[in-house]
Amino acid sequence: MTLYPYNSDELKQLHRVLEGIIREAQQRNLTLAVDDIIERVFDLADHVERDPEKLRDTVLKRAA
Repeated sequence: MTLYPYNSDELKQLHRVLEGIIREAQQRNLTLAVDDIIERVFDLADHVERDPEKLRDTVLKRAA
């Protein structure tokens, strides 16, 4: 994860995205560690992907 200047609203949004992905991964019984989810979301966000649905879809597709 690189250092990137996230503003407060972006961090709140990423937090909501992370919670949703973690919840869905648990519901789907995916073997995906929380730290891996966090790393993947921030890696994508660091590379300018900020759309919550695209973040969720990309992380969950990699886990399936």
